[in-house]
Amino acid sequence: VSEMTIRRDLVEMEKSGYIKRYRGGAILKANFREMPIIERFLVDADEKKRLCELATTFLKNDSTIYIDSSSTCLYIIPHLVKYKNITVITNSVKALLDASTLHIPTILIGGEYYEQDMCLIGSLSEDFAKGLNIDVAFMTTAAYSLDGTISDFDLKQTAIRKIVIRNSNNTVFLFEKNKLNKKLTYTLCHKDDERITVIMENDTN
Repeated sequence: VSEMTIRRDLVEMEKSGYIKRYRGGAILKANFREMPIIERFLVDADEKKRLCELATTFLKNDSTIYIDSSSTCLYIIPHLVKYKNITVITNSVKALLDASTLHIPTILIGGEYYEQDMCLIGSLSEDFAKGLNIDVAFMTTAAYSLDGTISDFDLKQTAIRKIVIRNSNNTVFLFEKNKLNKKLTYTLCHKDDERITVIMENDTN
């Protein structure tokens, strides 16, 4: 078949809810959570970039920035080169690698390696995170509900995010449209909690 036929078929399959397209490919929606982060990084890339551009209003010189293990928050890293004396703290090996190419000082939280998300989790990560002092943390999760509940399906990643939130002056959540109006097993926080900011495209709360 022709390339145009494949493209049309993929469009129709996405409209019907069977797949999620991204630049260069597509995946069954049921398997989206199983995508490696290097592929998930490409899904809704333009929207993720726009969200991170909105999030730059929370950046300033002489800051300690936390970047979580999501693919969304990776897009804020290129913006950091515009600021002086920025230090990144992360549990994401992918974030460490991306920051290192731009010569941004980075502290990697240790722990149990989770290959799919290229991040470190577990009790060692949580113990390390308890000693952190962070100016602003950038995060996302898999779900943001109508009542403002921020939740996820991953218990270990929720655990370390909770600790980071407690030790951050401000935590900024970035949500793409496909994460809205959902509630998953583990509640992380609520949009009305102290020092929580939620950013969605064309909307800042």
